Amino acid sequence: MWSIWYDEKYQYYFGGEWRRDFSLADNDNSPCRHEFAVLNDDNELIGFIGYNVDSELRIAQRFGAINFSDDKLSFGKALFQVIEDCFLKFGLEVVEWCVVCGNPIEHSYDKMCNKYGGHIVGIKHRRAKDMAGNPCDFKIYEILRENFLKQLEGEK
Repeated sequence: MWSIWYDEKYQYYFGGEWRRDFSLADNDNSPCRHEFAVLNDDNELIGFIGYNVDSELRIAQRFGAINFSDDKLSFGKALFQVIEDCFLKFGLEVVEWCVVCGNPIEHSYDKMCNKYGGHIVGIKHRRAKDMAGNPCDFKIYEILRENFLKQLEGEK
């Protein structure tokens, strides 16, 4: 993680001054935080996915997803599996995430959200910075459990 902190390719993940060291939570003993290393078919580390769980409201939120590789297919499958697990395995009601506007993944998130019955909640202005210090906006997404299940059933 340290080696990419100031890499322009990853500027939208860090969103300005925010930095933290990489360590996986103990998912068994920390029910509020779920974190996963993403491996490809050759068992190589290609990314990280993590999120918080509000157990009272049954919401997955504060997602962090970063792909260290160009393997978009494997990473996309892992991200979908995490979202599917939120609804099917953990019985959560809402999955919520955001992206810094301008991030190349933004278009893919728009398509994924649309495909699985989600929607764009809104835009928060000036919530991040690019490497040059220019303010950037956040786009917020959510998918409700019933909409996800309806779309998933329609695929079968």
